[in-house]
Amino acid sequence: MSFSGDTSDRRFNDTSKALTILLVITGLFLFIGCVNVYSSTFYMNLQNGTGVYSHLFKHLIYLCLGLFIAMGLIPALGNAKIRQMNKGFVIITVLLLIAVLVVGRTVNGATRWIMVGPISLQPSEIAKVVGIIWTASYLTKKMKTHQEITILKKIWYGLFHRKSGRNEDTIDSTIHYFTPLYIPFLMAILVLKEPDMGTAGMILCFPLMLYFIAGLPYKEVGAISIIAFISAGILAYIEPYRWDRVKAVIDPFSYESGLGYQTVQGLIAIGSGGLFGQGAGEGVSKFSYLPEQYTDFAYAIFGQEWGFVGAFSLLFLYILFMICGFILAGQTKYTYESFLIYGLTMLISAQGIINIAMILGCFPVTGIPLPFISYGGTSLVINLVAVGLIREAFIAGQKKRDQEERKKHIAAMEGHPFR
Repeated sequence: MSFSGDTSDRRFNDTSKALTILLVITGLFLFIGCVNVYSSTFYMNLQNGTGVYSHLFKHLIYLCLGLFIAMGLIPALGNAKIRQMNKGFVIITVLLLIAVLVVGRTVNGATRWIMVGPISLQPSEIAKVVGIIWTASYLTKKMKTHQEITILKKIWYGLFHRKSGRNEDTIDSTIHYFTPLYIPFLMAILVLKEPDMGTAGMILCFPLMLYFIAGLPYKEVGAISIIAFISAGILAYIEPYRWDRVKAVIDPFSYESGLGYQTVQGLIAIGSGGLFGQGAGEGVSKFSYLPEQYTDFAYAIFGQEWGFVGAFSLLFLYILFMICGFILAGQTKYTYESFLIYGLTMLISAQGIINIAMILGCFPVTGIPLPFISYGGTSLVINLVAVGLIREAFIAGQKKRDQEERKKHIAAMEGHPFR
C-alpha cells in the first residue's frame, strides 16, 4: 500500500541527489581554492617578509566565517525569515555602497572597499546576492497575481499611453510595475561609480535573467540583449581604460608590453601547463610575472600547475554546478524558491565561466573573481552564503510541498476537497 507521503519522500530523495552533488562540488572548489591560494602567494609572501601561509590563513578565516553563515545562521533563520528581512538587507547594502563612495579605500584606481575594523569589506559582492533575493521576492508577487511578464512593452505603453483608459498603462502603474528591478538598478549605478563596470553588470544581469525565466517574450529577450550589448559598448568606449581592455582582447600580443600584458601572461601560464601541468606549487608565472595571480588570475596559475586536464576539469565543475542548481530549481514547486535557486546558481556558475573566458583571452579583463578559487574575503563569504541560500530554499520548498501533500491526503480520507 502506497501513500502520497511515501512517494513524496522518494521524490525528495531523488531530487536531493542534485543537492548532494552541488554541495560536493562546492567542497571541491573550497579545497582547490585553498591549495591554489597557498601556491600562488607563498613566493609573494616571502618577498614581503610575511609568513608563507599568511594569505592562506586569512583565506581560511573567511572560509570558516562563510561556512558558519551558510550552514549555521541561514538554517537557523530559515527561508521565510530571510525573505521577510529582504528590505533590511537592501537598506544595509545600499548604505554600504554609499559609504564606499564617501570613505572607501582605493586600490589600483578603483574605490571598492571599506574598512570595518581590521576587515576589508567589498559591498558590491553583497549587492549581487541581495539584488537576486529582492527580484525573486517581488517577481514572485507578480506571478501570483498573474501579471504579464514584460519589460519593453510596459515601458512603451507607460510612456506613450498608447492604450488610454487602461489603468495598468498609466505612468504611475508602470513605475510600480518595475519594483523588482529598482534595487538592482540602483545598486548597479552605485557600483558603476566606484568604478566597477563588470560587477555592476553582474548585479543587474541576473535579476534580468529571472525575468527571462519567468516568461519574458523571446522578442523582448532578443531586443534587451541587443540594448545591453550596445550599452556595454558605449560605457566601455567613453572610458579610455575600458576601451583599452577591449582592444587588448581583440589583439593582446600587439599590446603585450602594456594593455595586453595581463592577458598575454595569463595565456602563457595556461599554455605552458601542457596536458598535465608543471606540478602543484611548481608554476613559474607566480614568480613576479603575472599580476593578480591569486585573485582575478587565479585560474591561470591553476592551469599552469595542473595542465589542460585540471583546467578543463575546473571548468566542467562550474558547468556541473549550474546543471545541478537548475535541476533543483526545476524540481522546486514554489516560485520564490525556484527563482532564488536559479538566480544564485547563475551568479556562481556564470562568474566562474566569465572569469575563465577572461583568462583565455575571450573576454575583457574585469574585476570578476573566480568563485571559491580566487583569494578575497567578501567574495568567498558571499559565495558560501549563496550556496547556503540555495540549500535552504530547496529544503524549504520540499517541506512545503510535503506538508501540502499530507493535507491533501488527510482531506481525501475525511472526504473533504483540499484547496
